Amino acid sequence: MMTNTILNWRLALTAALLVIGVVLGFGAPGLGKGRLFVIVAKSESDMNFVRVFNAAKAEAEARGDRMILAGGKGKAHFRIQDEEVRNVLAQKPNGLAISVLHSQFLADNSFKLVRDAGIPVVTFDSDFTEGYQSLRAGYIGTDNVELGRELARQAQRLRPGGGVVAIMTGGLNDTNLNDRIRGVIERFNFDDPKSDWTLLPRSPIPCRDNYDEAVRQLEALLDDDSVNVIISVGWWAQMAEGYESLVGHYRRSLSRADKILAFAGAHPTQRKIFAKRLSHVNIGLDFEAMGRLAYKNLSELADGGTVPSVTYTPMRIYSQDCLYAPER
Repeated sequence: MMTNTILNWRLALTAALLVIGVVLGFGAPGLGKGRLFVIVAKSESDMNFVRVFNAAKAEAEARGDRMILAGGKGKAHFRIQDEEVRNVLAQKPNGLAISVLHSQFLADNSFKLVRDAGIPVVTFDSDFTEGYQSLRAGYIGTDNVELGRELARQAQRLRPGGGVVAIMTGGLNDTNLNDRIRGVIERFNFDDPKSDWTLLPRSPIPCRDNYDEAVRQLEALLDDDSVNVIISVGWWAQMAEGYESLVGHYRRSLSRADKILAFAGAHPTQRKIFAKRLSHVNIGLDFEAMGRLAYKNLSELADGGTVPSVTYTPMRIYSQDCLYAPER
């Protein structure tokens, strides 16, 4: 009698476990697959790419998959990124999302291996340039040309009389930054003889992702009486320790719109700067949305599906006319 009771108990437990397995394994498609996906950043030290990764990782883990971050630490460099892609292939990932630093170099090197391995690819934040977009299934991120146009549009609104425009950038090979620069140039229409706007000849001015160098460049532009609008297509100067003290010295002239300061990015540090009235314009990018969509699209591709060629994520515009608030 005791033997039959134990046997029946074991059979009931086995049946229960089978039911649970069916519910978890088949009742919720996409869960528990244990696939591996990769976020390849321009640099793992860049906080914005950490935001992308954290959002993608949360989505992946909620569905039983894994997400890892690659790209190398420290200053971004296309050769390091290429080597990181090569290294991660040893783990045989089910999909790869990359923010592209140098399209041609990747195409000529690591992405030959990616393509041979048949690994699904999406880009985020920075796409492959037009001649290399066959290397990815889709792009996720900001409409970077439109972001550039919006930076210019806000500057024109704040200073409608025209003037000389300086453009600051990070690296000269970054697709997303070059697209933003193209949008700025399109909007100001510098080549039109009837345009009231002139591009500073040495623009775009690259800081090579060096925050301190960006502040030094900004100081030179603030001291240059011929420059009326300073547009940075990224966050570099605002992330340096010396930004607030530097710009504070020019607050009165900035308030008169003698000069306009406009930046891409609205990281919490940048929003604090904006709240202190130390910039006219900041335009924020939704890095969390990029991360969530990167996982979603890679998961769809890994399942044999298709994804849109382009998926734009939203921007948020912060703009203010007057930077000088007199003490009460």
